[in-house]
Amino acid sequence: MAVNPMCDHNRLFIDGIDAVELAKRYGTPLYVYSEDEMIAKMREYTSAVRAYAGDGQVVYASKAYLNMRMARLVAEEGLWMDVASGGELHIALAGGFPAENVVFHGNNKTVEELDMAVRAGVGRIVVDSLDEILMLEAVAKARKRVQAVVLRVTPGIDPHTHEYLTTGEIDSKFGIALHEDRGIQAAYQISLCPHLDFKGIHCHIGSQIFEVDPFVMAADIMMEFISALWRTTGIAVEELNLGGGLGVSYTDEEEIPVSDYIRVMSQEVQAKASEFGLRVPRMFVEPGRSIVAQAGVTLYTVGMVKELPGGELVVSVDGGMSDNPRPMLYGAKYQALLCDGQKGRALCRVRIVGKHCEEGDTLIKEICLPEPRTGDILAVLVTGAYHYSMSSNYNGALRPAVVHVRDGRAYLVVERQTLADLVRGQRATLDDESDGYAKAAGGQS
Repeated sequence: MAVNPMCDHNRLFIDGIDAVELAKRYGTPLYVYSEDEMIAKMREYTSAVRAYAGDGQVVYASKAYLNMRMARLVAEEGLWMDVASGGELHIALAGGFPAENVVFHGNNKTVEELDMAVRAGVGRIVVDSLDEILMLEAVAKARKRVQAVVLRVTPGIDPHTHEYLTTGEIDSKFGIALHEDRGIQAAYQISLCPHLDFKGIHCHIGSQIFEVDPFVMAADIMMEFISALWRTTGIAVEELNLGGGLGVSYTDEEEIPVSDYIRVMSQEVQAKASEFGLRVPRMFVEPGRSIVAQAGVTLYTVGMVKELPGGELVVSVDGGMSDNPRPMLYGAKYQALLCDGQKGRALCRVRIVGKHCEEGDTLIKEICLPEPRTGDILAVLVTGAYHYSMSSNYNGALRPAVVHVRDGRAYLVVERQTLADLVRGQRATLDDESDGYAKAAGGQS
């Protein structure tokens, strides 16, 4: 756990701040992030890229965790940011993130989203299909802009991770497959569009990868494609975006050091460029989870504690799948700690469950803790990635507040939802005035 939890007199401290006091002040469930840890990770990536990839660029994958404060923090550290929807773009811009450093992803961008991106002046749009190339050309032409683009391709690599985290195989919904020269045809089509500026290619093979070989293989395949594209069409690739996917330890997995990850990919790119007689493309990487996951802790209040036939102890908390759907989606595993009152209690094996109307709403299937009691504050560790961003209102749950800790102080960066927020925009009646449909239809019933 990199967020530096420390126990002092049976109390848990997060970067020097008492977790129990945070829970009292802001309520639970509560997402707590260490800005020091996120900054350290961003700088670790930046240093590695400078050391091994020269003028390469680190691009934060905002789908892992994004709000206005996070956008500002990423901008302050000099990283670029990728977004995958008009909503994420809006949050980034609202947080003061420079549009020219935004990379806009997505396999099904709407015309409205593309227009929003072009108007904002985003740095790169990653085109994902032949149809999108034509759509974006029309949008850029209408705006009298020339838009820089990157082509996403699928290299056909199995990264040995959860099937829902695999994105680089040939049957992926993302990008254009390289087989049958489809990637070459797509790049050539872009080159024919006067309002599109072809910058390079992008791939992303998956997430939670704990081996370097798949990353090296991806770099190798991409460089072979760059060579084939140059030989066939004369189109040069200035930028090679190798995505993200570096694995993060949630329990006891062995992580790849960031410097090793960047080094092996950079060395492969440089070696292949030399072999093929090409200029070394500018290398982009897109870490998300590995920047924020270990910076986050979620605090819960223990509710009912129930002993089942057979002796299993089931501990219910005041959150669950609405603030952390990953155990249900991916079988994700976590570690947890009691924040207070541990002294003198017997250790026991317990199951940590949420409060939602689903039998599968289990956060941790089995863990050894001092016997939990109603009212205890429980901390689930390594919850910085894909928790806040994947939270929901299932069962009418209110999305938790988000607190950032920095320099020994806590700051509220996202307010807890209220019951008024829950029904905002809803209507209980079928009045014609509610949407104007009847009026637009000529008043017919």
